[in-house]
Amino acid sequence: GASFSYEFVARTSGSHMYHSHHNATDQVGRGLLGAFIVQPRDPALRYDRLNGASQDIVWISNDTLGGFTINGRGFPATAPIVARLGETIVIRFMNEGTMMHPWHLHGMPMRVVARDGYPLGAASFTCDTLGVNPGERWDVVVNCDEPGAWAFHCHILPHAEGPDGMYGMVTALIVQDKAAAVSLASAGAPAYECVIPTTG
Repeated sequence: GASFSYEFVARTSGSHMYHSHHNATDQVGRGLLGAFIVQPRDPALRYDRLNGASQDIVWISNDTLGGFTINGRGFPATAPIVARLGETIVIRFMNEGTMMHPWHLHGMPMRVVARDGYPLGAASFTCDTLGVNPGERWDVVVNCDEPGAWAFHCHILPHAEGPDGMYGMVTALIVQDKAAAVSLASAGAPAYECVIPTTG
């Protein structure tokens, strides 16, 4: 039941992590870890202003004592990311495990804008699969311009599926039509229900 307070000046903005360094293989594997986000002092450099992002999502992968997990949960217990059509989101990938995980998004690309808390600037790049090594942090921007339910998973396939189906490092990005999402909410339907607009 003891506690200890740490005080320091947050000098470097960006996506950072903290975790135990005492018996770390055991303690980090059991979840003694977290994200530490330091926003830029200049509001114009924050993702909501810089990229028009309306969601800022922390995604921590781990692969030790708890199995293959995203934010402490393995599929089917992982929570999907839900966005409205046309929305821009930021995902901050952080790897607290001991293996590399190449995260693959179906349906639309990711724009990679920062590594280990440092903006990439002119070196930013676009991909649909991004390898995240142990200890690394990568920030990506996704323009949700394709409606539907899109698989989002580690592309080392034994981390995501086996003989009995999908498990572990699997979730989804669900992009909803705005009018349909409002209609679902007023009807009491779950927020993660997928609605694909039809034409005609």
